[in-house]
Amino acid sequence: MITIDSVIGNINKNTNLKRKYNEMSDKKVCEAIKISRLESQRVRMRKTSNKGTDIALILPQGTQLRHGDVIMVTEEKMVIVELEPENVAMIEIKDNIRDHDIIEVPVRVGHTIGNLHRPLKLERNKIYFPIQADSELEMFRKLFAPIAEHLEINKTTMVFEPEEGTAIHEH
Repeated sequence: MITIDSVIGNINKNTNLKRKYNEMSDKKVCEAIKISRLESQRVRMRKTSNKGTDIALILPQGTQLRHGDVIMVTEEKMVIVELEPENVAMIEIKDNIRDHDIIEVPVRVGHTIGNLHRPLKLERNKIYFPIQADSELEMFRKLFAPIAEHLEINKTTMVFEPEEGTAIHEH
């Protein structure tokens, strides 16, 4: 078993690690451990990589693992973290908001999602947050009925990583 006590960096944020990852991928010596988003907050866990390497993670308190984190690199192998995709709601704000709706739409959306204490991911005019069941989409359609003409609400599956500061707690 290999014990890991720190994160080296992230291939999505560090160009040198990304280059090294690409080189090692070509040689087929990259391995990954898959974890859920909720596991990414744990500092102690044991995982087996996709190539059978037994790994014990004993990380500093407060460490949050991210998709693409490099937890080990040698000349023989690189091990990265892969977050498992999960079901999320996607609320897309349409570009049909008129002047008299310019305050109501964002306030209703922010208030409703905020009351549920969901972590968020924002991309342009889209808001993503995790859901447990498809029935939650219907609940959001009902809650947003007064502004439905301005919103598109769908379910999708993605590697969800919340915006900094929005993953405080979930109910």
